[in-house]
Parts: sequence; C-alpha cells; structure tokens
Amino acid sequence: MSLQELETQHAHALSAADAIISAAERQKRQLTTLEQQNIDAHLRAATDLKPKIDAAKAKVKPAVRTTAELRAAYPYLANSKPTPAPARNFGGVEAILPDRFSRDYYDSFYANLGRTGPISAAMYEGSSPAGGYAVPVKVDQQIVPLAPQDSAVRRIATVIPTKSDIKVAQVTARAVVSAKSEASNFATASQTLGQYTLSAFMAGVEIPVSMEFAQDVTLFNTFTLDDAVSAFLEYEESLFISGSGNGQAQGLIGNVGTGVTEEPDGSGNLVSIQGTLDILGQLKETYHEGASWLMQRATSLIIRKAQISASPALFEPVFRRENGKDLLHGYPIAYTSQAPTAARGATPILFGDFGKGYVIGDRGGSALFVKALDQASLASQGEINLFFYRRTDGRVRRSEAIQSYTISAS
Repeated sequence: MSLQELETQHAHALSAADAIISAAERQKRQLTTLEQQNIDAHLRAATDLKPKIDAAKAKVKPAVRTTAELRAAYPYLANSKPTPAPARNFGGVEAILPDRFSRDYYDSFYANLGRTGPISAAMYEGSSPAGGYAVPVKVDQQIVPLAPQDSAVRRIATVIPTKSDIKVAQVTARAVVSAKSEASNFATASQTLGQYTLSAFMAGVEIPVSMEFAQDVTLFNTFTLDDAVSAFLEYEESLFISGSGNGQAQGLIGNVGTGVTEEPDGSGNLVSIQGTLDILGQLKETYHEGASWLMQRATSLIIRKAQISASPALFEPVFRRENGKDLLHGYPIAYTSQAPTAARGATPILFGDFGKGYVIGDRGGSALFVKALDQASLASQGEINLFFYRRTDGRVRRSEAIQSYTISAS
C-alpha cells in the first residue's frame, strides 16, 4: 500500500470518529454503546496506521532520473506548454477550433488538398486520422499535491535568524532566601547557571529536473517549492518534538517540565478531563497568558469523547470550537502529527507557553534556500539539479514554561 493510501486511510479514520462525536455534541447527548465502540475502532485503526506511515516514509528516497525517465513519468506535463494566449473569440464566444493544429493534421490536410492521399476526416476525439485532431487536448495546469501533515512547533515557538552558534546562559536554580535574626549574619546563596548552544544543522534534498521540463512546465517551479516547504516542515517537526539534540534539534518530549502523570478515566478514555485540569495547576502564572496545548488530532478526539461520556454532564464544555479554533479550558490547541500517540507510558500532550519555552534558530533566516547546479557534466546531459536546504536548530530554553501530560504506564 502506498504512502498516499495509508495517509488517506488515517485521515478517514479520524474524520469518521470526529463525525460521530460531533453528532453527539450537536444533540447534547451522551454516546451510545455502539457509538463508543465505533469511535474506539476508528481511533485504533488510526493508531495502527501511524507506524505503517512512518515505515513508508522511511522507504521514500529521492530518485535521480534522466530527462527521458522524467518525460516518461510525467507525459502530461512534459508535453504541456506555457499557458497560451486567449483563443480568438467572436462576439464574446470562444472559438471552437484551436489556433494551431498538429503536424499530422497539416500533412493529411495538404495530402488531401493535392489529391495525394485519402480523405481521413474522422469526427471524434482521440482519432489518428486528421479530423480527430481538430478536438484540442487540454492539460490541467494544476498538480494535485499531497496534503501537508499537521505542523505547529515552528508556528508557536520563538523563531530567530542566526549568523553563528549562540551560547545562552540560563538560570537552573535561583538563590534561596532564609530567615535572619537580629545581629546575625545573612545566609550566603547564589544562583546556579547553566548554558545551552543554539547551533545549526543542515537538512536538504536534491531534485533533478531536465532543462526542457523546467522551461516548458510553467507551474513546475511553484509546485516544487511548495512541495519542498511541506517536506521540510514535516521533517523538522519530528525533531522539534523528539529530537536527540546531538547533531540535530533538541526535542520537547523529555526536556520540559514533568507536569502530571495521570490514569485513564473511568470510561476507558486514556486522556481524562481531570488530567487536563491537573496540568493547568502545574504551569506558573507567568506562562498562562501565552499558553496553548500541543497534541495530535486523534488525542483531541479522546478528550471530546471523555467530555461527552462524563457523568454527570459537565456544567460547561471544556472542549469547544470558536471561530474555527479549537479550545481546551479556554486555551488554544495546536495540532502536530508528530506528537506521541495516546498510550500507556506515553506523553501525548504538552501545555505551556511555547514562545517562551522553545527557541528555533535558522541560520541566515527562515527562508528555504535553493541552489541550482547546471554546470559541467549535468549541462551536457540537459539536467538541472535543484538543492533545497535549510540549517536549523531548536532548543528548550525554559523547561518550566512547558509541562507534560504523561499517561500512567500501568
């Protein structure tokens, strides 16, 4: 099964669970036993598909293909031309016949005009006789892309441009104040300082393309750039969430506040409403103003299911949607496909001020760099190699600004 098919099935499973929960929310009722079973089945299917999707992505490697192979792989694009001028029209009506006919039509027309060939004017599309070519063949100037995965860390964290590695000092423990009696000495205490380095690690991809292909297909440049941006966001997101910090960005999981460790609720939901309330109390007041949640969409469905199945019913819904934004306890939710799946021992939710707690450094700015290599042997082969790259690092700068929600291991 292809990567696209797996991702489609994953999205379908989440949408099916969302539809059942949304129906119960609109009707302001609890879920039936059958609905709960169906939701659980859809969420299990989505969870089972995640490792398959990751395995399929690991097998995907950029293919180096010749001009001939590119034209064979994309015949409808290789044969397309830049968008032509508007067809002639008369009184606002577009002309039926195209401005230019094929060479085959030309040869057959003059062969018949000079009585050197047979009359072959078939009046249907796709015909090899001359008349069939009077029907123009149009190529849609749109390439349907894969939908990008949910990526949020770059959007909610602090992103800065860098020119070199930056060493940042941080307080790891503050001075301790103690009581003092009259005429006694003050207690001596000092802050404990630590340091982290915001560096830059290279990531990139090479895309070979023929000179003819790049010149003839007007939409190719835009499509390629958009596709590369989506690929970079997905790659970097996985590191911002769970990167080791050695030779790559440091991930949030395991490097922020420990927050809470919670049991599933009495209805079998791995994430409980009580647990989401508990983590609110673990975040210092300073960080609440800019706080948000970070989780998978599948995890939000578990919370919504827990809300519906709450007994007695909640006085006020803790999960709601306002102006197209999902809110949990009044704080916005950011979705990422790279957050851990809700399971025993996992940390599927982070809560806090990511702008103050996590910093991303882009060497030379956040724009994606593109280098075209068309010299030497490549030019003789009629190929251009496009190199997309960005040098990035991410570090936790205030661990207390972000707290973790961990599901009890047993």
